[in-house]
Amino acid sequence: MADTDSSGISFTAYYTSQVWRQHGLSSPAFDFLPAKTLWWLGRPVEKFAEHVLGVSNDIMLLQRHHIIDDIVRRAIREEGVTQIVEIACGLSPRGTRFCEEFPELHYLETDLPGMAAHKQTLLEKNRLLSQRHRVCSINILEENTPDALASVFGRELDQARKTLVITEGLINYFDLPTISGFWKRLAAVLKGFPAGFYITDLYPDFKWHPVTRFVDTFVHGLAFVTRSRVSLHFGSEAAIREGFTGVGFGECRVHIPESYYGVLPIPVQRLSSLVRVIENRV
Repeated sequence: MADTDSSGISFTAYYTSQVWRQHGLSSPAFDFLPAKTLWWLGRPVEKFAEHVLGVSNDIMLLQRHHIIDDIVRRAIREEGVTQIVEIACGLSPRGTRFCEEFPELHYLETDLPGMAAHKQTLLEKNRLLSQRHRVCSINILEENTPDALASVFGRELDQARKTLVITEGLINYFDLPTISGFWKRLAAVLKGFPAGFYITDLYPDFKWHPVTRFVDTFVHGLAFVTRSRVSLHFGSEAAIREGFTGVGFGECRVHIPESYYGVLPIPVQRLSSLVRVIENRV
């Protein structure tokens, strides 16, 4: 079994949380000195990347977050989704924001036990939890255990509700065979609901992109710092669609940030973006 220690991902969770805080997307509940320190330490690299290369990590983080939020809102309003599970939730503010925005929504935040306990403590301290907004532990690599995907979904969710699953910033921490196993299990359990949706982001392995070498260097550096593996997946958008339909999803749409320029309040960068947001349904 792959290493499931959450300490490496926690490093990036703090940094990403501060990016959201800096741009008004997060809650005061997630205001941490370590997160602020990490964000400020990263400013020289981010400014260099943005002004010299025309692309930056912060921009792509904000692009994917806004696009995921937009797709999720449309699923709630147009498809009747009333139950959301955010896997590897980290310090995501999405559960708090969406439960305030949609009074009928039930939201389950999940992560490895250490991060899930940390998140629950923060939300309880700030009185942000309720019967509609809960936190529990999950391990997407396990099967036939209390924290396995099927066990958590069977125990914690209302099987009569249209359900949407989100993973943000998770996929590229696993090699393709490992994450494909999770996708197969997820597609299978979502078929047990009246309607099932899965929204995620990923950084593809686009060799044609002018800064792919820089991004490849960045993610390998990130892997070293966070003591985790980082992998780029899929060489084309057609390959992305084939990858998801091949593991059991019935429909797959690939969203690119450029399609949302002027539509959503997302930052624009000079070069084409490398982040992709994937919308699946079973």
